[in-house]
Amino acid sequence: MRTGTSIKQYRIGDLLGQGGMGDVYRALDTRLDRPVALKFLAHRYISDPEAKERFIREAKSVSALDHPNICTVHDIGETDDGELYIVMALYEGATLKELLARERFSAERTVYIVRQLAEALKRAHAGGIIHRDVKPANTMVTEGDAVRLLDFGVAKLQSAESLTQTGATVGTAAYMSTEQAAGDPITPASDVWSLGVMAYEMLTGDAPFKGEHPMAMINAILSKEPPELTSLRPDVPGPVAAVFRRALAKKPEDRFADAADFLNALDEATGGRRSTASSPAVPLAFGGGRRRIWPGIVAAVAVVAALSAVALGDWGSDAPAGGEETRDVIAVLPFTVNGGPELAYLGEGLMDLVSGRLDGAGTLRVVDPR
Repeated sequence: MRTGTSIKQYRIGDLLGQGGMGDVYRALDTRLDRPVALKFLAHRYISDPEAKERFIREAKSVSALDHPNICTVHDIGETDDGELYIVMALYEGATLKELLARERFSAERTVYIVRQLAEALKRAHAGGIIHRDVKPANTMVTEGDAVRLLDFGVAKLQSAESLTQTGATVGTAAYMSTEQAAGDPITPASDVWSLGVMAYEMLTGDAPFKGEHPMAMINAILSKEPPELTSLRPDVPGPVAAVFRRALAKKPEDRFADAADFLNALDEATGGRRSTASSPAVPLAFGGGRRRIWPGIVAAVAVVAALSAVALGDWGSDAPAGGEETRDVIAVLPFTVNGGPELAYLGEGLMDLVSGRLDGAGTLRVVDPR
């Protein structure tokens, strides 16, 4: 156990979790006085060049993505005895796996969480990265149901040669796509399949494909169809259920090509809604350290408050007499954020925040420009 020891400026605390590639510990960065998470490559891989290359690739690929729904990587290092470790932001909350064990998810909350995961994967796919192990245990849910996608340890760069042998399966059996289970070449559509499995599990409390052991589960993935989602959850709108059903198409070409296509279909199925009363709009920042808020951002937040006040005050009483209702429509476009490129993501975050506050206020309905 590493608890109580120190590596460079990191004082190691409790073990947070264990995975196939290594262990994750809570730690304190004594130089910057902030909590962090340290992920160590497992001892058995210290002399394995392939495993070490995969571990380094995870750090590089994740740090390059820089997205509010993807874990933040601060640093990578090596101990005196040759152990590699990644320093990541520490997020307080629970994994989706832990939440699934004790909670039942509404359709709105499911869509809200799945959409954030899809946003993370959209960024990864645009960067040429396929995650290959999207699952509840790799999904951290923090305050306000803000989501961070974790563990890119088996991610594959589409432009790079695979570090696994042809025909090898990589990932977790329950969430593997048909092509992963068969050892065939994978594409971003494989990550879309995993999203579909997670959505099904969140809504029904059960996995769409089951087996007493991994091979039985893989057989079910390759040859069986799950019960219709609407037969188990009649409250799920048909168009939303259709999106999740298509995500589970056996043939990759029958699925959505990538997370961007999946998001477009989900937005169309939900009428462009990106928030609900029970799940607020995506927050501007998700844990993991302090950010400087530039003056332009502060002003934009003031605009959010002002628009909300107008929507709830002046427009809330504009419904015409006689029982007929008309709907004013406002399109909220992305903000231009002054500051460094690391703040660019706030442009859409502010748009989502404004949309979330205006949507449904009085007679207003916000139309997502995307």
